[in-house]
Amino acid sequence: MSTFDLASLRPLFAPRSVAMIGASNDENKVGGRPLAFLKRAAFGGTLIPVHPAADTVQGLPAFRSLAAAGPVEHAIIALAARDVLPALRDCAAKGVKAVQVFSSGFADAGRMAEQDELLRTAREAGMRMIGPNSLGLFNAVDGFFGTFATALDGAWPALRRDGNNIGLASQSGAFGSYCYGLAQARGLGFSHMIATGNEADVDVAECIAYLAQDNATRVIVATFEGCRSGDRLIEALRLARAAGKPVLVMKAGASAAGAQAAATHTGALAGNDAVFDGILRQYGAWRAQTLDGLIDIAYALCVDRRRDLRREDGRLAVLTTSGGVGVLIADAASAAGLQLPGLPAAARAEMSEWLPAATASNPLDTSTSVLGDMALVARAMGLLVEQVRPGTVLAFLAHVGRNPVHWAQLRGPLLALVAAQPGTRFILSMLAPPTVREELEQHGVALFEAPERAVAAIQAVTRIGAAVSDAVRRPRSLGPARRGSGTVLDEARSKAVLAAAGIAVPSERVARSAAAAQTAAVELGAPRYALKIVSADILHKTEAGGVVLDVAAKDVGPCWEAVVATVRGKLPQARIDGVLVTPMARPGIDAILSAQFDPVFGMVVMFGLGGTWVEVFRDVVFRAAPFDAAEARRMIEQTRVADLLGGVRGSAAIRIEEVAAAIASFSDHVAARAGEIESIEVNPWRLHAEGGVALDAVVVQRQLEPVQGVDA
Repeated sequence: MSTFDLASLRPLFAPRSVAMIGASNDENKVGGRPLAFLKRAAFGGTLIPVHPAADTVQGLPAFRSLAAAGPVEHAIIALAARDVLPALRDCAAKGVKAVQVFSSGFADAGRMAEQDELLRTAREAGMRMIGPNSLGLFNAVDGFFGTFATALDGAWPALRRDGNNIGLASQSGAFGSYCYGLAQARGLGFSHMIATGNEADVDVAECIAYLAQDNATRVIVATFEGCRSGDRLIEALRLARAAGKPVLVMKAGASAAGAQAAATHTGALAGNDAVFDGILRQYGAWRAQTLDGLIDIAYALCVDRRRDLRREDGRLAVLTTSGGVGVLIADAASAAGLQLPGLPAAARAEMSEWLPAATASNPLDTSTSVLGDMALVARAMGLLVEQVRPGTVLAFLAHVGRNPVHWAQLRGPLLALVAAQPGTRFILSMLAPPTVREELEQHGVALFEAPERAVAAIQAVTRIGAAVSDAVRRPRSLGPARRGSGTVLDEARSKAVLAAAGIAVPSERVARSAAAAQTAAVELGAPRYALKIVSADILHKTEAGGVVLDVAAKDVGPCWEAVVATVRGKLPQARIDGVLVTPMARPGIDAILSAQFDPVFGMVVMFGLGGTWVEVFRDVVFRAAPFDAAEARRMIEQTRVADLLGGVRGSAAIRIEEVAAAIASFSDHVAARAGEIESIEVNPWRLHAEGGVALDAVVVQRQLEPVQGVDA
């Protein structure tokens, strides 16, 4: 069952009658701008200015009170903060279905109780609410412009009737409207812009869900400062994915503020921002790092009107009139993870017959040999499409668009090729006048001046299309809304928990005396051992002198005494429950696998390069649990571990499918026990050809339960 009641949002986004409470004759004031915009848009519904003293406002009949007006479906409140609650109560009494509160001075000013009262009033009346502290919203489809955004003064939105529009939802009105201004200046169409403000009721996640089912919206752009409900955001992203609507995100705040105290490596690495990144990738959204990048990607998606994003495969064909630029593009494409398949020998031979000066490869460098007949460029592009079968063709053509003769030669053959290959995306990088740009865009061809920006956009579009995962369709299980105090388990008890989760642990013993340690060494039968102090009070055993490696079997007893003496000397108050006697592990790859309760997204799983350098390299990724093996594989491929699994310097290769299956099973286990577990960390998780084994572990439980069978 959906978290969202999207039907209730219709009066908010597409009202039939609008009351402006705090209406002004001054079109530059907050209470005057929405009326001016609505008149300019020829809004087809009823406009109802509410003013305590005026008979008309901006030429419209005004009402002294809301009660005196006729039926009102949507109300906009632009009053001092102290007057908002009475106005909202008037709306409730009137039967208003939706309200926007422009007024600030609530949660944004530390007055949370007053904002909570607004929400309570709205909910009791069945009203949906945007704000308070909102810039408002517009719906260009229905001509509803309930906003005071100054961005509209010089940048009125164009609505593309073919549905290739952006729908934008932003917590921050100023930031969102600036994004709108940049995109509008790029010539992009807009269906909606929504500023959610303090989000007492409607948040960005619900706007994403609404835009996902809007036929006039092709691409959803969302900007966040924070996310209060992981469930709502995930459901919204799943709805957008199901509807085939790409979601592009800008989020402020890349710090680890709000992360759990760093009792473990996971706590140090799992800042809100890192987890947020992982969730976006898991559910198919793309996080842009710059505003220019955001607009570039939105542009590429909106211009490309025919291509099915589910067909993305990362195959890129490049044509260039400059060998140097070809190298630049190849380097950028490689760094972006795109494939540049080579041209078959037969194709190279064919090209040499009619373009002998060209470097027949991919990138294909035509050199200056095409200047006499630019139609050869289209012919060469056609050969690339036939022989390489790329998802995207990128052509760098320098100044061709500015040269009337050259463009006249290329235009017809190029547009014919584009029309004949509806399954291929075509992008040009060249300088061109607006008329050439507009014609290309009308035919679904994006135009970038800088080739590296084109490659970055291709990378994003490819990743968005390839992010189809069974995990987005699986039910999720979040833990409690609040974390408990947690009880730290020692390594032996932690490994018992891991064994129950399906993670292999070594054959080892907890010895409470030197004699028991020596006996354990004899019974385990290994030639050399690791000895590690067992104490729930000591998380970082090496720093405490509590770890000794590569101990000969005959020396285990004396080493037990040395380890205990060292730790007692450094940490006299720590409880010591014995020493873990473990056969030395075989060589392999040290990864880290962990799960931690996140206050927004519930249980999240972390995987990456582990060992002692984990916090230095920070080569880790996150996903919300549970997820399947396909998603786990994508996690692995996002890290350096993927490169190591193939075998390094003669070491045996490790099957990535087996590692992915283990991670997915682990995610199922922790999701099902979110109420019991605060965190689990396995580091290192030693991976080798026969599987993976937990060499060290820390579990923090909400309630300590006895774990049997750990004593020697």
